[in-house]
Formats: sequence, C-alpha cells, structure tokens
Amino acid sequence: MAEGDVNRLTRFSYSIGSISFGVKDNGFTTFLMVYYNQALGLSPFYTGLAIFIALLVDALSDPYVGHLSENWQSRLGRRHPFMYGAILPIMISYVFLWNVPEDLSQGMLFSYLVVLAVLVRLLITFFEVPNSALIAEITRSYDVRTSLTSLRVTLGWLGGVTAAILAYVFYLVPSETYGIGILNRDGYEAFALLAAIIMGGTMLISAGSTHSLIPSLPVARKSGGRHHSQSYIRNLKTIFTNTSFRSLFLGSLFSMMAFGVIIALQVYFATFFYGLTSQQIAYFPMMMVLAALLSLALTPVLSRGYEKRSVLKLMTIICLVTSNLTIIFRLCDWLPDNGDPLLLPILLGHILISTAAMVSQQSLFVSMTADLVEDTERVVGYRVEGLYFAAISFSRKVVSGLGIFASGIFLSSASSAGDILDEAVLTDVAYLYVPFVTLLYLSTWYYASRYRLSRRDHEDNLQAVSKAASAGE
Repeated sequence: MAEGDVNRLTRFSYSIGSISFGVKDNGFTTFLMVYYNQALGLSPFYTGLAIFIALLVDALSDPYVGHLSENWQSRLGRRHPFMYGAILPIMISYVFLWNVPEDLSQGMLFSYLVVLAVLVRLLITFFEVPNSALIAEITRSYDVRTSLTSLRVTLGWLGGVTAAILAYVFYLVPSETYGIGILNRDGYEAFALLAAIIMGGTMLISAGSTHSLIPSLPVARKSGGRHHSQSYIRNLKTIFTNTSFRSLFLGSLFSMMAFGVIIALQVYFATFFYGLTSQQIAYFPMMMVLAALLSLALTPVLSRGYEKRSVLKLMTIICLVTSNLTIIFRLCDWLPDNGDPLLLPILLGHILISTAAMVSQQSLFVSMTADLVEDTERVVGYRVEGLYFAAISFSRKVVSGLGIFASGIFLSSASSAGDILDEAVLTDVAYLYVPFVTLLYLSTWYYASRYRLSRRDHEDNLQAVSKAASAGE
C-alpha cells in the first residue's frame, strides 16, 4: 500500500472500529468494578482479581492472535476473516456479562465474572488485534501514521465516554428500588444491550470499509517445514531484540497500569470522596470528549515539529503532574468543600487536561509501534505488524488489569465486602493511590527516554525496504 493513496473517508471509516474497543474498555474500567462490587455485592478484592484474571488470559492470547492473522491465507486476506467472525459472538457475550442470574453466592458470582469477562476480552482480541495491525499496512508515512492513530484512539475514547454519558444520564439513575444511580442494577442490564449494538455496528463498518483494500494489502508469506514451525517464537524474539520496542513495551506497561487505576477509581472518588451525584458525574465523560478532540488536534501538530519520543515524554510529564493534583489538593484542604459550586468546575478542568495528555500518550504509543514495522522489515526481510500490535495490546491489557486489581486491593484495605463507601474510606485509599500513580508515570518517562527510532531513521528504513523490494521483483 502506498503512502498517500487511502482517502480520508476510508481512514475515518476504518478508525470507527476502535469505538467498539472504547465502549468495551470503558465498561470494564469504569463500571465493571463498581457494578459487581457495589451493585451485586462481590468483594472488591475478588472483583479486581476476576477482572485481572480475565485480562491476563486475554492478554496472553494477543501475541498468538497477531501471529495467526499474520499468516492466515484466505480469499478475504489475512485480517478480515477474524474481524468479521468476531462481531456477533462479542455482542452476545457482552450482554450476558451485565445480565447476572439472581442470588449467586460469592464463589458463583466470582466464577461467572471470570468466565464472561474472559470470553468478552478474548473475542474482542480477534477483532482488535487484526484491525489495529492494518495501521501499518494502510500507510507507511511517519506523519500520516500519527494522524491515523490519533484519529483511531480519539474515536475509541469518544465511543467509550459517549457510552458512559448515556449510561449516567439515561440508565444509571436513582429509582424506587435503587436510591443511588450507580447501584441501579436494572440500568446496567438495559444499557448492556445498547452497548452491544454500538460495538457490533462500528466493527462491521470498520471491517466493511477496508474490504475493498484486501487485494492491495500484504499477503501471508508462504510457509513450510522448519521455518513455519519456529516462526512464532522466532518472531517474538525478533521484536524483543529491538531496543526501541523494548522501551516502548515497558513504557506502555507502566502507563496503562496508571490508566487502569485512575479510571477504575474515578467513579469511586467522584461519588464517595467529592460527594457528586450521578448527574454531576455525567459531566466527566462529556469533558473527556473535549479532551479527546483536543488531543486529536494537537498530537499530530506537535509530532510534525518534533520527534515523537519528545512529545511522548512531554505528555507523560503532564500526566504525572495532573493525575493526582485534585486529590492532593483535597488532602491538603486546598479544594472547595463538597457541595460548593466551585468544586465541579475545578474537577472538570482537571479532567480536561489530564485526559487530553493520556489520549495523546496512547496515540503516540501506537504510532511509534507502527514505525517499528519497517525497522524490523529492514533487518529480517518481512513484516510482523500483527505481532508488534499484539505485543502492545498485551501490555495494555495486562497492566490495565493490574491497575484494576490494585484498585480492588486499595479498596479492600479500607473497607469490608459489600460495605457502602464514604469519604473517610476513600481518604485512606488516596494515601495509597497517589504515590502508586506517581511511581508508574516516572517509570513511563524513563522508558520513553530510551526509545531510539527517529524521523530520519524511519525515512532510511523506508528507502532500504523499497530498494530490497525492487531488487526482489
């Protein structure tokens, strides 16, 4: 695929597929913990453990799914059979995740959550990994990749936060049965159906919009004998011998762990630490929409003028400074009291800046991963974009799961199973949360600094790959 021959409509339609991942991810990080813990009564420790187990099983499958889609041979090419095949099973399993049978014991509820969460995450892998790998196939341009990944990540965020807005405003509202909106079990069950429809529709649009590109996309290499049987392990070794990828992989690990903790505890802090209502919390995802759009506008512009590594380091510093700011201010009694009209605008401003930095950070991780495809192709003579994106997906899932698990541990240390939380409990949690998130972002910055691939290196790689392809014709 040439660098500039994919039009903007195709780029946008393709990027819509990330909405399905955003809706699913928002459900897992924002609502799944509080739903199973507070609405259904599963202990926070076992809720966090179940989610982590599901994400670990799913993440371990990512590299092999990437490898599988790398080498799949069919009339639909390498990626599309997996994308099409995953749509309906994901929709069905997602609905069942939020429609839990009545009167389950703690053990049964834990098992139900593990099984359904594993199923949902595993099925989304069969769409997301092949779909994201198309980034490196659609364009090889250093700057277009940043624009495309920014669009894809932004649409994923917009999909997730828009779903959260709908949930808060129309579904997670107080009723005669449930006095607190986020405890409205009926609301979660009804919203799951809408979320499943959104996921299925956006996946179909994304796969369908790139269907016409199949003849021009790279095809699977012909395999045989010893070479094929060892290719998976050998290719894993190949990508991890790349110094820049190891740095990117580890940086992503720590960044996404921070993200998992922040998002999992956001609704807890908003409800029990700042005393906000569901209607007030609904402004949080609205502000995240603006943050994602801000990131979409600024990230490609910044990366055109500077190295992506430098922009990533800057965004990490902003995340480090802003992620804990309002909590530290509250602990120091520098914030307005709960119920003060000034409190909500301050929290919303904080979310705008910190979320924009997080979205930009995620966009850059993906774009920088795409640039490594030709770096490896120059050395080994073939492309492994599926494995690269699967490895990054692995890091995102494992550590965001660890972040959610850590959130469960923090909550368990301050409360008992089934307890309704309050400000005092969340204050105890905050003293664990702040240093933990700070350490994670410091680690992210350190590994981002060790990334070595520059714009000039990328151009050299493209020229070398082009010459090798011409020589082989």
